[in-house]
Amino acid sequence: MAGTSETRTRPGRAALLTAARRTFSSKGYDGASIRDIAQEAGLSLSALYYYFPSKQDALLELICSTFDDFLGSAHAILQESGEDARSQLDALIRFIVRFRIANREGSRVLLRETERLDPERLEIARARQIASNELIKGVVLRGVEQGHFRTPYPEEAVRAVVSFCNSLPLWYREDGRLSPAQLEERYTHFAFRLLEAEPETSCRPGAASPGAVRT
Repeated sequence: MAGTSETRTRPGRAALLTAARRTFSSKGYDGASIRDIAQEAGLSLSALYYYFPSKQDALLELICSTFDDFLGSAHAILQESGEDARSQLDALIRFIVRFRIANREGSRVLLRETERLDPERLEIARARQIASNELIKGVVLRGVEQGHFRTPYPEEAVRAVVSFCNSLPLWYREDGRLSPAQLEERYTHFAFRLLEAEPETSCRPGAASPGAVRT
């Protein structure tokens, strides 16, 4: 398994993670080789093995770093959003949309390749996945306690919100019909409707954003 914190922070790790993300996203875990990752990074095989002793280690490191980036930013956003669960959910869903769009390759790897990990590594990845889902669940349960979300099925609603947010990088295109700003509006609309609450902002389907990139 990937080594010490010293190994993980030496120069070259970022280039290899970028290469692993591109390679696994385009070829899939089974179709990618360690040599493919090294070539994409412009590094030798020996340099790659210094950071990641195996393809499993490269996949685990990519998955964990993506989750860690997400969780760090999401926690910061919630801290800035006050105590009202509606404001927290609005900010969190908008962040998730932006994160998934900006990290499409890494998000696709999370969705498609996590199950390729062996049991020991999969347990490590699952812990981060659970932490990510629990973050959203915590906001929803606070909203129920505060009386803002009236759904009788909060846990099922959380699964639905996580599912449609996670699917975004599978179909998003920069030249498509909706801009990222419009997607933020629509996804917050969907989330608040699932939870039987009024959105904090106007999230009417079809709301336009001038000069927006299409998706």
